[in-house]
Amino acid sequence: MSMRYHVSSVGFGLCLLALALLPGCASRKVVTAVENQSFVPGAAAEAPAAEAAKVPPPAPETASASEAAPAPVETPKADIPAPAPVEPPKTEAPPAAAPAAEETRIAEAPVAPAPPAAPAPEPTPPAPAAELTDVFFDFDRFTIRGEARASLETDAGIIKSQPGAKFLIEGHCDERGTGAYNLVLGERRAQAVRQYLQDLGVSPSQMQITSYGKERPFCTEHSEACWQSNRRAHITKR
Repeated sequence: MSMRYHVSSVGFGLCLLALALLPGCASRKVVTAVENQSFVPGAAAEAPAAEAAKVPPPAPETASASEAAPAPVETPKADIPAPAPVEPPKTEAPPAAAPAAEETRIAEAPVAPAPPAAPAPEPTPPAPAAELTDVFFDFDRFTIRGEARASLETDAGIIKSQPGAKFLIEGHCDERGTGAYNLVLGERRAQAVRQYLQDLGVSPSQMQITSYGKERPFCTEHSEACWQSNRRAHITKR
């Protein structure tokens, strides 16, 4: 064994010496070898591919037998019991209230609706009160003229329709003459009218007389027409 190792060592040393002495030869051989490899077209490119083809691809990792998942075991459907129905929790019902005492009611007889009331009659508006008319006299006279008699008959009817009322007969004169004279003339005119109404059935207790003479004229113009309107007997309700 030692002998072989020694011979090998000597041979290896000789080779190294030969390589050192003959650098040209060693380098030529190397270049030639390289040239021989490069001379073949596609040799350098196909070499790695050939090497890769020779190397087998790595095997996919597989789980060990201990780590492999056990295959599911199918259980026949007939052997699986159906789940029992789940009953909802029972809730206790509240205690029923005691029945209230029944009220005794007296049946009331139906009341017939009252017939609609008849509409109240509308009040009749009072008739307009008839107005009393005045009686006119001639200048310096107190005699009842013919056209004044019809007016006095109308006045008598109005007065008699109101037996409890009182009426006043006023005597008036125009501005001509003295005041004292016209007062007396006006009083006589009022008396003449009262007597005529009394003859028509009017009660004397309903009539009173007075004289204003020329103190209260109805017209203030100084004309015959104005004086005529002032010579009158005027009847008013008191």
